[in-house]
Amino acid sequence: MRQGRKDMLRPIISRAVFAAAGIMLAGPAAAEELKFKVVMTEVGGSTLDVEAFKGHSVGATKYAGAAVFDDGRIAYKTVVSTSEDSGETGTYAGYSTYMFQNGDVLVVQFKGGWSPDGNGGDYTVVSGEGAYEGATGTGRFDAVENPWKDADMFEGTISVKRAGE
Repeated sequence: MRQGRKDMLRPIISRAVFAAAGIMLAGPAAAEELKFKVVMTEVGGSTLDVEAFKGHSVGATKYAGAAVFDDGRIAYKTVVSTSEDSGETGTYAGYSTYMFQNGDVLVVQFKGGWSPDGNGGDYTVVSGEGAYEGATGTGRFDAVENPWKDADMFEGTISVKRAGE
């Protein structure tokens, strides 16, 4: 009878040991990859030429648009940015806010630029609400061809680690 009890306990103990080992080997939770396309248009701003420095200007601009994520979610997106234009090249920096239909909000800071070779930059997660409160992460965005005269389209990915993960 005692041998039978050992035989019954052996698979249970083995599973518990393997489960504990799996938890220890798994490490921290993986970041959530938010892949999206966004279309935006300028809704306000101002540009000033730099005196006696031909071809240079500095601007502050606000954009608004819609981001469609690979998981099917849609977010209203606003952008506030500053830029320095040197003709064919320039740089910009600012903040993008993604406001999801369920009330979650993700705010990222960005730095980027444009040249004849392309237009893009990098994100850093700086704030959030709802599911993204306390989140951290980084990402990348790049402009893509689009058929619209007064709008810009970008593709991007933000790798987000939610608080507590």
